Amino acid sequence: MVVLNLLVKPIWVLTEMEVQDVVGHQAWGMYSAALSLGFIFLTLADLGINYYATKSLAADATQLQREFPHLVGLKLILLLIYPPIMYGIGLIMGYEPVQLELLFWLCFVQGGAQLMDFFRANFRALQRYGLDALLSVFERIVLLGLVIGLFLTTLTVERFVYARLAAVGISILFFYGLLSYLYGWLRPRFNPKTARQLVRMSLPFAAMTVLYSIHDKVDQVMLERMAGDVPTGLYAAAYRWLDAFSMYLWIVLPMFFARFAHFPGEFDKQGKLLKLGQMITGVPLTFVAAFGWFHGERLFFMYDQSTSAEELAIMVAALQGLFAALFINGNLAVFSTLLTSTGHERFVNRLIGASIVLNVLLNLLLIPSLGALACSWSTVASFALSGAGYLAYIQQKLQVPIPWKALGRQLLSFAVLLGAFWGLSQTDLSWWLQTVIAGFVYLATLLLFGWWRDLDLKVFKLS
Repeated sequence: MVVLNLLVKPIWVLTEMEVQDVVGHQAWGMYSAALSLGFIFLTLADLGINYYATKSLAADATQLQREFPHLVGLKLILLLIYPPIMYGIGLIMGYEPVQLELLFWLCFVQGGAQLMDFFRANFRALQRYGLDALLSVFERIVLLGLVIGLFLTTLTVERFVYARLAAVGISILFFYGLLSYLYGWLRPRFNPKTARQLVRMSLPFAAMTVLYSIHDKVDQVMLERMAGDVPTGLYAAAYRWLDAFSMYLWIVLPMFFARFAHFPGEFDKQGKLLKLGQMITGVPLTFVAAFGWFHGERLFFMYDQSTSAEELAIMVAALQGLFAALFINGNLAVFSTLLTSTGHERFVNRLIGASIVLNVLLNLLLIPSLGALACSWSTVASFALSGAGYLAYIQQKLQVPIPWKALGRQLLSFAVLLGAFWGLSQTDLSWWLQTVIAGFVYLATLLLFGWWRDLDLKVFKLS
């Protein structure tokens, strides 16, 4: 799965950049705001069913024949009612007709993606990981083919949305057909009593989904409402890179989630995992953050049709703020993983809720004067609040040792890295040569400060 996603996802990031360059920042800002609004309320299309299906089927594979027909019937109904509900929310928020149309169809795209993930959840629960890995990139490959066709004809943001809708529809049919082929025909059913029982069991997962959705996407919704489509498009261009590099965390951290849960009450081993995880996630993303601060403009190399020098400056400034958030999250996200894997989800949810409140308040205060930059730095503040909360809670409530010395050595290495980038920026060397030299300086500093001390890889041995 990691290899396939590393092959396909970067290609998709570049493709999406080219689409934005062709349709323009205003159209893309309108698209991004509608997509973000739908994402915030995405739990309406799922209600936590996907997580519930993975957990219940993994515990008892015989439930596939018994529960799947009712679950897929409920998912289909949610898919049908989710877009009209969001259309109504868009009307209340004052969306224009063209925005409402985009919102309506994008909600079908997002709801369909949730249905696809539900089908994949069944393959994961039944231990078909190789097949799940192939399916994880199927929709993107189909969409890439459709978008290439649009590049060769006429590309508009509306046609791009229709291409996404077609790719999701094709994928749903393929996934459902494959599931039926492997495990027998499973006709969708709907029984109100059974549906109520399933929803009641899946709602705890829905609550967590809502919080993470709001935390990730509220910025773009507020920015579009308060500043317009163009600033939203510029911010979306910068945020795309935060999303892209954060994928590294979502690939690595699930492995630590499983290992933390594997050692309940073994605080020494959990502490060793914590230190190892902090270095594995923090070191590469620290380097990426430093690169973005000094050479962030290099990440917007595809915008050659629709971007002025002033707009490029806004995108780079927004990226620099978001990469400060990436630095914080890269170094502290593993602490959240420890908490969620050891029964402290309620605290994590409360902390995310507090971060959302801070984010919204800062956006309300700063967007009128700073525009897209307000959203990037409110994201930094919310990530900092979350990270500080994780550290304080673990220090006070858990017996797991926090690797303070390792964090200190990482901060010192980071300071040296920034100094290296700054010093090299004063020379006539090319940007890529500056980056390579700074990378070697960073690696040498980490080794000199002994970042590898006390790292215990044995905690990852399966037992």
